[in-house]
Amino acid sequence: MVENKDAVIILGCKDKELTKKRVKFAELKLKNSDDFRVIFSGTKEEVGWMKKYSKLKAIPEDNSTTTPQNLINSKKFIDNAGKIWIVTDQSHVFRTRYLAKKILVNQKVEVIGIKMPAVFNLKQLYYEFSRLMRHVLGIE
Repeated sequence: MVENKDAVIILGCKDKELTKKRVKFAELKLKNSDDFRVIFSGTKEEVGWMKKYSKLKAIPEDNSTTTPQNLINSKKFIDNAGKIWIVTDQSHVFRTRYLAKKILVNQKVEVIGIKMPAVFNLKQLYYEFSRLMRHVLGIE
């Protein structure tokens, strides 16, 4: 568990290249700083990709297949964190922020979305909106 140290959760994705972009973005932002606890969160395959493409020393959380699971399963590593940074892509920021407020209660959270091509964001719009509505309505 992290005591008053900022934490970074890098969310996995079924798309290997997108996962790689999230990791590289986090590496640039962290600049190999030891001031952060880093968590790779996703499926075994996604976390494997993150470990392969990253120089970051991270805690693997490889039991998650959904965004709520990412946050719930990562929570045990960051309960006493000063601030929590979640790295995802732009189209996923709004839903991730919504879920983080519900799951990571009373913690300072910032969701960072890496820029993606407009075509990717348009394709994701329907998916993200439908998933958000399921979370809001409690259908998950």
